[in-house]
Amino acid sequence: MTAVDGETAVQASLARGRERALAPRVTVALAGAAIAASTVLRFVIGAGQPLWLDETWTGAIAGTTGFSAFWRQVYLDVNAPLYYLVMHLWQGVFGLSDASLRLPSAIFGAAAPLLVAFTGVKGLSRPARLTWAALIALWIPGIWFSGDARCYALLLLLTTAQTLAFVRLLHAPDLRRASAWCVLAALAILTHYHAAILVGLEGLAYLALARRQAVRTWPAALAFAPAAVWLAWHLPRIAAFVGPGVAWYPPLRWNRLGRLANYVTGAQDLSFALIGVGVVALALGLMTARRTQRAPRRPTVPLWVAVVAAAVGAILVVVMGFLRPSFTDRYLIPFEPGLLLGIALIAQTLTRRFAWTHAMAVVAVVVVAGLWADRELRHGFRFYNWEVASQDLMRAKPVRLVYLWDHPASRILAADQLERTGGFFFTRAHQPVEVRAVVVRADQDPNPVLLAQAAAPGSAILWAYDIGVRGTAAIRHRPRIETLDPSFKCRDYARGSVGVVACDRAGSVETRP
Repeated sequence: MTAVDGETAVQASLARGRERALAPRVTVALAGAAIAASTVLRFVIGAGQPLWLDETWTGAIAGTTGFSAFWRQVYLDVNAPLYYLVMHLWQGVFGLSDASLRLPSAIFGAAAPLLVAFTGVKGLSRPARLTWAALIALWIPGIWFSGDARCYALLLLLTTAQTLAFVRLLHAPDLRRASAWCVLAALAILTHYHAAILVGLEGLAYLALARRQAVRTWPAALAFAPAAVWLAWHLPRIAAFVGPGVAWYPPLRWNRLGRLANYVTGAQDLSFALIGVGVVALALGLMTARRTQRAPRRPTVPLWVAVVAAAVGAILVVVMGFLRPSFTDRYLIPFEPGLLLGIALIAQTLTRRFAWTHAMAVVAVVVVAGLWADRELRHGFRFYNWEVASQDLMRAKPVRLVYLWDHPASRILAADQLERTGGFFFTRAHQPVEVRAVVVRADQDPNPVLLAQAAAPGSAILWAYDIGVRGTAAIRHRPRIETLDPSFKCRDYARGSVGVVACDRAGSVETRP
């Protein structure tokens, strides 16, 4: 080797050293900025938009007065109880306004990536950990649910904490770590029942890998006792919702699998972008034919076990969706922290060959999430709601509200469930009204039924439906209240397949453009 060649090699080695030092710092800065931006976004994403259908159910249940009455409403609902309990306690202090009902979700959603960012994980480098945090922070469904008064932001936080606790448990099995994992896992189950699938798979993996240590930590499993008792009590009610003629989600079809794959990353554009990052990183790494850094492999085994448990759980939920009408995209949320960890681990592997892999992945996430946020903030609207319709009806000060939630599930709901939900916005506004809930069969015409119930003076009608849901009466019998009784003036707050028809005799619903 000549002196010139030696000098060139030294310069190249110095350049690689500078690159190895700079790339992680850039990743940390980018991830920190992404987490900060997503935190701000979570607190503004739903601002000014009315409460949609499911959020109205949250408000109606959380605002129930009386201990026994509240727990009766929780039992009658199909969902797990923890989020409702949190919101019941919350509204007792902060009220039932739209902003108040959504604020806990924003807090939960913001906490999940911060938890990852500030929790050291053996086998996961700091840039990889912050890439994982950025993926969670800018996972688009997670941002949306942070502005939604439902359980899903809390579920994402708990399953993120559960995943971290599980990895730490596999690294060093002991009673303290096992107790932490069991408590978080039990809370996740009490937030959403599909979390039980993830818990079961992680538990089996723990027993298989830790064996004797796992057996010695059996007292930790006592943390599952409250969840087991509640599930045993609630199971008959859950069974009613998945019975024939009630379950409203259609069975999965093969053409939806691409959409589900994109749901894992958050968007189709991001799926392609992350694949592109991987291809570029691998190609550049192969071109240089060297590793830019070394990483121990054995400590990553627990991390990959967490990823596999999440992937298998997601597959099981999807398979069940093919077999029964019981699936919607958000049921994958319990598995998201583990699946996104898998992307971060792949990036960590590629970073050993191309130092900028983490930074490129974070940039891809930021760009796609930024474009989505721009569209959502300018055009997003929770259109399946009757908040606006209720506000218009309140102008006439009706004494009776005839309410129909035209949906197959309404046929197994208690009358007071429907009455609380239909009249929620009247109750919140302290405007007394008698709510008369109407239930119809899928083949029954709701128009004459509603008019018969609204014959008395001072009556108003509120009819909400989605013709995209099978078993909805409005599919066969569209609203024609005014045609049958011209004394009523109606407005349909419709968009797409959703309709919200509000009618009164004072014409108040026509006062808004």
